[in-house]
Amino acid sequence: MTQYKFLLILFMCILTSVLTACNNKLADSDLQYTTHTFDSQNHQLSGRLYKPKHHTISDPIVIMVHGDGAMDRTAKSYYLPIIHALAEKNIATFSWDKPGVGRSTGHWLSQSMDDRASEVRDAINYLYSAGYQHNQVGLLGFSQASWVFANLYHDTRVEFMVLVGGAANWLAQSQYSMWVRLVEAEKISIDDEAALLRINQLSAEEYKLIKAGYDHYLAALLHQDPFMPEPIGDEARFNFVQKNIDSDVFEGFRQLNLPMLAIYGDSDVHVDIEHSQTEFAYAFENTKQPKSSLEQVVISNASHGLLKPELPLDAIFSIKKSHFSSGAIDTLVDWIDSQRATSE
Repeated sequence: MTQYKFLLILFMCILTSVLTACNNKLADSDLQYTTHTFDSQNHQLSGRLYKPKHHTISDPIVIMVHGDGAMDRTAKSYYLPIIHALAEKNIATFSWDKPGVGRSTGHWLSQSMDDRASEVRDAINYLYSAGYQHNQVGLLGFSQASWVFANLYHDTRVEFMVLVGGAANWLAQSQYSMWVRLVEAEKISIDDEAALLRINQLSAEEYKLIKAGYDHYLAALLHQDPFMPEPIGDEARFNFVQKNIDSDVFEGFRQLNLPMLAIYGDSDVHVDIEHSQTEFAYAFENTKQPKSSLEQVVISNASHGLLKPELPLDAIFSIKKSHFSSGAIDTLVDWIDSQRATSE
């Protein structure tokens, strides 16, 4: 019986992989793209430029900036409905496999947020060398991309930014994740002030352990606390966290000299959107940059990635526009299109 279950699970995994590949191929079969490889920090990054048929030098190119995880150029098909919608406005998109994913060399877990910002700069360099130096360049980033954006304040070639589900501070975000996990596990109540204080204390202790190194971190008794999650078992992931744990948007955002749209889902369980809205607004209020502006929008009935909280089974295989919450894609695409009008 056990062997039968194993074979059944194996078959379902293979079927899911095949169907996902087929659906992704069908989903972008009507999108025109060219494949490109560019160098960045001793890596070769492989990506695609999705270019509408009538795209000219007066039309923007939007660079996609991934969130966390081993993301390929389409973020496992998640980007495709957005790319479609941008193409309908004659806006091109450029995206690549993260280092160590797909056809890109290297390993994304070895990167700092500044390394990731350097990737974006290298991508712009590549586009310029490929003949797109006259096109307006903007960024569309997701979640962790907020800290990448904060490291790009001095690149005047970027003319606008859109951030979906952006986080403001790594430590605050970790504390929020712990709070959500404990609430969902019914270990604490939503309005438990004492639990919040304890979460902050545990987070501060964990921070010190992470700074001390992997061996100290693993040997600590802190992980036995019932509030704490399992310790990070992958040393590469630990090193990634250690390298980026001090990430915060304030200094970078207050020096941005461009318009930004920050868009959130009201049902986001990964990012504390109220904290992000407050911190982003504070940074932009403390700027002296003449072109700096911030618009923040919350989409109703939307998750971290602006998808509907309850998705149908077919979302396992490929993300479609119908899987996004009402108005989500149109809001960000229309805003990007309006930036083109502003720049002309």
